Amino acid sequence: MEAFLQPGFWVFVLALAGMYGIFSLGLQIQYGVGGIMNFGHVGMMAVSGYTIAVLVITYQWSFWWAALVGVILAALLGALLGLTTLRLSGDYFAIASIAFAEIVRYWILNTDSVTGGTQGSLAIPSPNGFGGYTDQPDVILNWISDRLYPIIGEEASRDLSMVLVVWPFFLLFIWISSRLQKTSWARVLRATREDDDVPRSLGKNVFRFRLQTLIIGSVFGGIAGVFWALQFALLAPEDFLRIVTFYGWMILILAGSTRVKGLFVAAIFFGFLYGATRFLEFWPLSLLSSPERAYLRVFLIGFVIVLLMVKRPQGLFGKRQEMVLE
Repeated sequence: MEAFLQPGFWVFVLALAGMYGIFSLGLQIQYGVGGIMNFGHVGMMAVSGYTIAVLVITYQWSFWWAALVGVILAALLGALLGLTTLRLSGDYFAIASIAFAEIVRYWILNTDSVTGGTQGSLAIPSPNGFGGYTDQPDVILNWISDRLYPIIGEEASRDLSMVLVVWPFFLLFIWISSRLQKTSWARVLRATREDDDVPRSLGKNVFRFRLQTLIIGSVFGGIAGVFWALQFALLAPEDFLRIVTFYGWMILILAGSTRVKGLFVAAIFFGFLYGATRFLEFWPLSLLSSPERAYLRVFLIGFVIVLLMVKRPQGLFGKRQEMVLE
């Protein structure tokens, strides 16, 4: 339990919360505004992160230019997903979105000559003869750490630098999203998700609005991939499993699908839950090894989602009357 008293633990929690908060913001726009149940959101995160890795390692691009291309590709893939499957009803679209994310992951897994395959970004072909692009993220985060060191000393860590990078963006995106959801565009989308007759009467306009919602959410998924690539540098296909999307859904359900401003609290709770499981050393958890305790996060996250669905489906900050869908 001593780990919970260490500043480094809470800094890591905040860094993780910022990245997953941005990731969940994309789901909030898609589901909370447009009523789109996207269970393949992690695919956008994977596309963005791996685009950065390939462009930086193979083509020697700047990290930030590669990040811009990664986010654009995530948006384009969101558009492709929408154009091909968005006319499906909710359940069928959700299944199709899972399949889409799995296609992306298996393409990454089996394209060794581009993505490094099972070995991840370490095996991406490079003019220097080896993969990895830790130099550029290290330069960015170490630049911040070097300026913090004279002020706070040894507490100036990589994770703290990441917090100072990701949280201003997270809070800015929350503000932008909250403003966006007060527009007539958002009101039309809410009307279409709550009334089956509206989509039939508006036709192509509704499809276009929902497609825009899917693309905007995909952009946030791509931005989360940028920060993931910045924080962890070395990427692997296992970073983008289906469970990652449900981490985002847990944050969204906890906050309330229509309450964008509750996301930062829910994200911090998730970051604590995700990071704390490996340090739960009291009996009977002490009978498990540290990796086995870390896997408890999957059980706990599933348990919290089920509990919320039963006891408070509108989330901690939502209203039950706003849960009406179709």
